[in-house]
Amino acid sequence: MRIGKTVAVALGATILAATGIVSSAGIAAAGSNGQQVSVSTRYSDRIEVCGNNQAGTRICSDFINTPNYWTPVGGWWWQGTVEVWGKQYDGPNGTPVYRYATCYVPKSQSGDWTSCDLAGDL
Repeated sequence: MRIGKTVAVALGATILAATGIVSSAGIAAAGSNGQQVSVSTRYSDRIEVCGNNQAGTRICSDFINTPNYWTPVGGWWWQGTVEVWGKQYDGPNGTPVYRYATCYVPKSQSGDWTSCDLAGDL
């Protein structure tokens, strides 16, 4: 009985350890397979980022508010050229103004964030 309990405890610990390693692999490898971006804006009230993720699938973030000069767009791992769409609410006659710019995001680098300095465009 004691051997069976010991084996069960060891097996449970092994499964928990393996699960932790597998579930954290994407985050740990992110600096070498895509980056999160931080975007600078001057005119846009909201931005959306579109491009290829770490799996090569084209995706878009939601439109997010840009209350500060730099806005982090975390939770997506981009690589290659990304498109950034800006929306300014107080355009002529109260109509929104849409702006567009691109930014290159390296597939790998030492950190997990790339700065897209687009304030001149967005």
